[in-house]
Amino acid sequence: MPLAAAEPPPRSREVQELIDEAEKAAKRLDLARARELWARVNAIAPSTMAVCQLGQFDLRLDRLEEAAAELEECVEQMPAPTDDIERRRYEVRHADLAAVRQRVAELHVSPPPGTARLLVDGREVSAGSPVFVAPGQHEVTAMGEQGQVVRALVKVEARQSRRVPLPPFAASKAPAASARDPWIMGAGAAASVALLGAGVGLRVAGDFAERETAAKVARLSDGSMLPSSAQFREVYDEANAANTRASLFHGFSSAALVAGAALGAATVVYVVWPRKAEIRPRGAGAEVSLVW
Repeated sequence: MPLAAAEPPPRSREVQELIDEAEKAAKRLDLARARELWARVNAIAPSTMAVCQLGQFDLRLDRLEEAAAELEECVEQMPAPTDDIERRRYEVRHADLAAVRQRVAELHVSPPPGTARLLVDGREVSAGSPVFVAPGQHEVTAMGEQGQVVRALVKVEARQSRRVPLPPFAASKAPAASARDPWIMGAGAAASVALLGAGVGLRVAGDFAERETAAKVARLSDGSMLPSSAQFREVYDEANAANTRASLFHGFSSAALVAGAALGAATVVYVVWPRKAEIRPRGAGAEVSLVW
């Protein structure tokens, strides 16, 4: 006697409740809710039946790219019909797939060796499987294991099937370490020392001018000279000039000290700054790696 066909495994209570609710939603013509419930069923217990249902609802919801992929999988997995009911269902699935194929295009992407991720319009897809897209222009991206990226733009029309070969990744080269110019380091250090020395010298000169001013003011204040005398006027002018020199010396000293310190810091940064930097794309952004 021939062996009886193996019966499908029994459904769990959760899956059966979801299917019952999905059928009620379909009868109410709430297609979005029915589609959502069948997606949950397929996530819990993947099956040909669930994929076929998703394709049916996505087609009616005008989600053509998803419907084409799901109906393609549905038709591939459906067993040969054994009775009139199964034959009718089989014919309907094939007719739906043929109808949706009239409204989408099909890409067959050939990624380069070493591809870690393959994307079409930012959506990750599987290499070797057809990718259904809407008519128009699309961006195909392959990302390598080391962060290399190659892209291609392709324009397709409805019902068109097109192969998209991507070029190989460019050989990744680590940036060469940038040599430090000894002349720049020497000149920076010398100029910094010179400015600092000038600042200190001007500070000393300013302090001397301040002491000179104080001495001359003391002569004006000791009462030995009459306010109207020519000597008083001469000493007053000398004290005023000495005070001006002190202010100038201190101002130039501060500027020289600041400039010398800044130039010294810049020289140090030039010496110890990272020797190279690598920029690698990661997903939607980029990774910057500094090497010391």
